[in-house]
Amino acid sequence: MQLDAERSNYLCRVLRLREEDTIDIFDGQGGLYRCRISKAHQRRAQIQVVEQLADVDRPEQAPSLAMALLKGQAMDRAIAQATELGAQHIWLLQADRSNLPIAAERLEQKMNHWRRVIASACEQCGQPWLPILHPPMSVRACLAQQTHAMPVVFDPDGDPLPSRADITQPLVFIGPEGGWSDEEATLFAAQGTARYRLGSTILRAETMPAVALALIQQMRGWPH
Repeated sequence: MQLDAERSNYLCRVLRLREEDTIDIFDGQGGLYRCRISKAHQRRAQIQVVEQLADVDRPEQAPSLAMALLKGQAMDRAIAQATELGAQHIWLLQADRSNLPIAAERLEQKMNHWRRVIASACEQCGQPWLPILHPPMSVRACLAQQTHAMPVVFDPDGDPLPSRADITQPLVFIGPEGGWSDEEATLFAAQGTARYRLGSTILRAETMPAVALALIQQMRGWPH
């Protein structure tokens, strides 16, 4: 198996691995493999699978995230942190008050960039499954695609956050800096969405996804 230039450079220049050295890799679908470097080249390294170490099922009760688009590296950080905290689906929202439209001709380029961010975060934290990244859509469209997920919204007017809660497959919604529109709030209410608040603290849009997911995971006891 020949690696691309980016991964070849990482193995041979950053990690300084040589031929016959071994490294563990994952396939993004739960598989973990031990491989041997058969050709150490900074742009065209090659590896051979020696053995399969594990085959992990996708966690059925894992949380997901639905978040409004952010600018630049703030979006990268939010996606990476959501991946590290166990999100298995990341839904991108073009909310009513979002002010970051993406031109159709640039969307696939941005999606590919965010998929690379996800892969890098998985490599960092040892997450064997790549979260599924969904293209930007409205809140209504996102809610319509949910069959088993339990929507959760963090809102200044929500209920106090409980210390423990039995929430299976939570889908955490994070809105834009301007907040949810009246129509979106009505949609959440019609779905019976749980609404929680964080007291008087106002967090940056890029910080809120990680905080919200960590709090939901803590409420659930960090299930596998």
